[in-house]
Amino acid sequence: MLKYITEIYTFVDNFLKKYTSLDTGKEMYLTYWQNKRGRDKSLSLSEVVTLNIIRFYFHISDLKAFHYLIKNEMYKYFPKVPNYENFLKSTNKSLGFILVIMKYLLSKNQQTDSRYHFVDSTDLPVCKNYNIYHHKVAKEIADRGKTTKGWFYGLKLHGVCNMNGELENVFFTAGNVHDNKVLKEVLVDIKGIFVCDSGYLLKSEDLNNFINENKEFFIATRKNMKRMMTTEQKELFKKRSRIETDWDVLKERFDIVYTFARSVTGLLRHYIYSITSFIIKSKERNNHLFIDFKKYLF
Repeated sequence: MLKYITEIYTFVDNFLKKYTSLDTGKEMYLTYWQNKRGRDKSLSLSEVVTLNIIRFYFHISDLKAFHYLIKNEMYKYFPKVPNYENFLKSTNKSLGFILVIMKYLLSKNQQTDSRYHFVDSTDLPVCKNYNIYHHKVAKEIADRGKTTKGWFYGLKLHGVCNMNGELENVFFTAGNVHDNKVLKEVLVDIKGIFVCDSGYLLKSEDLNNFINENKEFFIATRKNMKRMMTTEQKELFKKRSRIETDWDVLKERFDIVYTFARSVTGLLRHYIYSITSFIIKSKERNNHLFIDFKKYLF
């Protein structure tokens, strides 16, 4: 685990130093991170981001439990860990920075030579169904939606991955938003052939618009529609489970589903850190070694 921490901290620290030297990053740092009065934070921004990334390596979804762990078991590595309240505040203030890191890593995944991409969405419940009428935290952004597993209340995570199963982009919506309504946002800056389920069936006008952008679709049909496909399409539909596997891993191993948030900021922060940790772990898994983070810098 020490090797994980060292590798990730090196990348995060180098990335943030470079980003905060730019005008946009410098303004974000002064606005959202640096204290306007009083003492400086005991942990640096890089340390806070690193700790929250590796939290998902420990499969600890509860931030308070993780704070207890690093306070008692990792003291020699992070001797200046503050109390839980201040650690929580610092974690929430790091949201904008981890979002930049996530988007950067996603953009790097888009630069692979993969011609084919897989598109799908998954549900992110924010509470149990019996608590829908009592839930208040995410009521401004959440809504009821339905999947093959039934009804849920929360958000939807839309995404696209390449042939290696590496996420190339993600997009959040309320749970009641239909998949094909946000296809343009999910596939921005990505070209090639996209394999989708029947939830992404489009009108001919919309298909033509995508074709003009060098985007083609292999879309599954509904049960009541005639089916005809080439051997190539048949093989690709068999591989569509790669993005479904991504969703399963995010839920089972990286605890992206979170029903204990006390604020929208805390909820979104949890999602972004979970996805970023997953992307880093995926690169390590696909390359069978630790990431050479230097090649992912600007």
